[in-house]
Amino acid sequence: MRWARAWARPVATLAAALAAFAGPAATAHAAAAPPATSHAAAVDGPAPGARTASPSALAVDITDIAPAVLRPDQTLTVSGTVTNGTTEDLTAPTLRLRMQRSTPISRTTLQRWLEPDSVFSTVVVAREDLPERLPAGASTTFSFEVPAADLPLTDTSWGPRGIEVAVDDVAGDPVEATDRSFMLWYPNVEVQPTPVGVLAPVTATAAERTRAEGEGSLAAAAEPRVGPLLKALDRPGVTTFVDPMLLTGPSPRIGAAETPPGAEGAEAAAETEQAEPADQAVSDLRAAVAAAADTPDHEVTALPWADADVAALAHTGRQDLLDQALARSTAAVRDAGVTARTDVTWPAGVPDERTAELAAATGATAVVLPAGAMTPAGELTYTPSARTDIPLDDGSDLPAVLVDERASAVLSGRLLPRTAGSAAPAPLDDLTVRQLLLAETAVVARERPSDPRALVLALGRDFTGDAAALGQTLGALTSAPWVRPTTLDQLLALDASTLRRSPLPQEQVSTAELDAADLARMRAARNEAAAFATATTDPAAFLLPVDDALAPVLSAAWRADPAGREGLIRQVRRDVAGLSTAVTALPSSTLNLINSSANVPVHVRNDLDVDVTVRVELNPNDPRLQAREGVPLTVPAHSQATAQVPVRAVGSGDLPVRIELTTPAGHPVGELAELAVRVRADWENVGTAVVAGLLVVLLIAGLVRTVRRGPRMDPGTPVPDPGV
Repeated sequence: MRWARAWARPVATLAAALAAFAGPAATAHAAAAPPATSHAAAVDGPAPGARTASPSALAVDITDIAPAVLRPDQTLTVSGTVTNGTTEDLTAPTLRLRMQRSTPISRTTLQRWLEPDSVFSTVVVAREDLPERLPAGASTTFSFEVPAADLPLTDTSWGPRGIEVAVDDVAGDPVEATDRSFMLWYPNVEVQPTPVGVLAPVTATAAERTRAEGEGSLAAAAEPRVGPLLKALDRPGVTTFVDPMLLTGPSPRIGAAETPPGAEGAEAAAETEQAEPADQAVSDLRAAVAAAADTPDHEVTALPWADADVAALAHTGRQDLLDQALARSTAAVRDAGVTARTDVTWPAGVPDERTAELAAATGATAVVLPAGAMTPAGELTYTPSARTDIPLDDGSDLPAVLVDERASAVLSGRLLPRTAGSAAPAPLDDLTVRQLLLAETAVVARERPSDPRALVLALGRDFTGDAAALGQTLGALTSAPWVRPTTLDQLLALDASTLRRSPLPQEQVSTAELDAADLARMRAARNEAAAFATATTDPAAFLLPVDDALAPVLSAAWRADPAGREGLIRQVRRDVAGLSTAVTALPSSTLNLINSSANVPVHVRNDLDVDVTVRVELNPNDPRLQAREGVPLTVPAHSQATAQVPVRAVGSGDLPVRIELTTPAGHPVGELAELAVRVRADWENVGTAVVAGLLVVLLIAGLVRTVRRGPRMDPGTPVPDPGV
């Protein structure tokens, strides 16, 4: 294990003294055993004279232990590197491989072995001098090979043994560095295997959900991490808890149609040439989850949609939202062609009675809880079974599996302190994770050999470790002869332990979880969108993108980033507010109104992907112009239309007229706009009088002219001769 490598000299001296005191047996065994094989590589480092690091920075790292479980007639190989970070050359560096004389009898003893200042009785099983000097700043590799027959092992002492590689410079200043790990010994013995189940949530982290807001697809944002994780989890005894949101393509943006008009051909052509990244991510994840569900000794369980925070919904009394999330989850896995159960609740955070009651009320037949939530009533010298029941208020019991937090932390690459809260978890390298998990499960099996008890390990929802290393660890764990890989169904089929445990707290609320204020902001955004949706031809379909955008707010992932949850709510509210501004009355030049009654044209533009129907109303706020009732107007998507609004003028003047758009239900749409109207209602009468007067004048003039010219003669009448 890669902790601090350089020990103080007094600690090394004390360890040596205790090893000597441990008895001649260890020394005799080492002397009687055939010499072990050790291979030290040529030194690789800086040119002579280079100096880097402090005088105590000598380090040794164990990089491989093979095989993971040693059997008779096999050879133990321990490999690693030595780095001289001191300012002095090591003139005679010597490597020693030590092994514990006996098998640790408890999980606490296992952990103590990894603490660099702990002292145990060990025996040197191999020793080798490095072939040459180790200059300051240089490093070299080593490899010990020791046959199983040459190790202090017996057929009755199967299980883990702590091993330690130490390096020192016997010819120079007293300086020593060590690294510790475990080897596992399993002779030809028969043991009752321990049922071991691994539960793995496959859901997006808070960072991935934030990234999905910009990319538009949760699957595309999470697939680079989740895809390799699903491959690593392809092991017997693993139950995968999947957020079905990862198996669904991106939803249309708020205000958009599912398929914009005229896009079918273009989209079909694009899919023929190359699938969109989001669609490809969904396809890959669906295939991986479906394959896992169909793999023997592997199960898939669906989480509520978006991995909704069950505990937070219990604390806020919103069973309706959990019902919706569960219903959508069930539909999503069915549509994805995945065989998965949906009746197991795995709440985030510290569980309580309210959460368990809500789980049962929404149809859960079992829950997954941390073992620390229901501690045994008394001190135990063994690890109790992970299978238990939770008493409910109605007198019934809710089956539960309890996750071992210590072993689960190791699986995730962390070592919890032996005393809770005494220190931060220590990081573990991949090799130590594998060997320590094997050691932990072996000790559990040895605690009560005739009473195999279920042990459940779980990854965290935010697991971001090396998926390939995780797969190797799970492969070694599930193939260990003292382990029986056990799925969730098989765990729940076990008899519940009768061990008396502490009850769940009545309510345990986290400051980082979703609260009533968050739900109120969500409800306000949804109500605003619902009011606008009445302007569309299909309000229910129009609201689907809004519901899709709000659903991730319920995710338990935001416990790690409450600010991200707040940001998501604000973004949804901005998008909903943008619906109104997408439908606007267009500005117009001043309108001259000379009639007492007329229709005022109002142009309305719709930038949405769906048709909308609005009521156009004019509000003059001046008695000289009276507007009648508004008129309905349907505006096609990405187009504009004109409404003819009837008005009546009873005076003259330049009047500002406010244009108001509302949904059929009366909800305001868009921003208020004004239209300038120049009203000249008397111009029509004056004009009529003028025209009438002109006509009268013309008539009189015609009559006068006719009279003055006299009667008109017939063209055939003869004209009298003036001379007669």
